[in-house]
Amino acid sequence: MITMDGVKQISKKISLENGISENDLSEDVSEIVYRTDVFECDDASVIDRHIDIGYSFGDYYEVHEDSPLFQFICALCNLSLEQEEEEREKFLWKSTR
Repeated sequence: MITMDGVKQISKKISLENGISENDLSEDVSEIVYRTDVFECDDASVIDRHIDIGYSFGDYYEVHEDSPLFQFICALCNLSLEQEEEEREKFLWKSTR
C-alpha cells in the first residue's frame, strides 16, 4: 500500500509532468488502482497494464505502463513488473475520507 507521503510524491510528479508546478492535488486523490485489462482480439490477447488515479472531484488520471511514473509507483509499492495474462485490479491507495 501507498502511504500519504507516497501519494504526495505521485501527485507532485503528475503536476510536474503536466507543467503545473504550483498545484498540489494530493489531498484530492481518492484512490490509486493498478489494473491489468485483457482484450481478446482474434487469436491473440491484448494486455493493457496501467494505474488509475482517481480524484474526489470525479476526474481520473491514467498512468500507462511505458511511463516513468508507472515504474515509480510500482517501485514504491514493490509491485512486480512481470506481464500478467489475466485481468487484475489492486487498490494501492484508498482515501479514508
